[in-house]
Amino acid sequence: MDEYLNRMTTVGASGAVYAVLLGFGMLFPNDRLFIFPLPFPIKAKFFVAGYALIELYSGIANNPGDNVAHFAHLGGMVFGLILVLYWKKNDKVNGTYHR
Repeated sequence: MDEYLNRMTTVGASGAVYAVLLGFGMLFPNDRLFIFPLPFPIKAKFFVAGYALIELYSGIANNPGDNVAHFAHLGGMVFGLILVLYWKKNDKVNGTYHR
């Protein structure tokens, strides 16, 4: 049992972080972000779409030394998409629904 408990394996909440990232990109698509190595601002919608494409490519590429669950990240983004669409459909103002 000690062998399994002492392995250097890390499991995180990266899918939830990607859900928040996609939610930000959907709710504030035209906000400009300054990413450190880039010398110019990039709109949130392009940043989120680019990050999703990078994750999709990394998941399909299947590099042998890559121990990252790229499709879990994409699953978090899908969950974020579903949640934001649900919120937009069932928007509440003063306790009543409106459309």
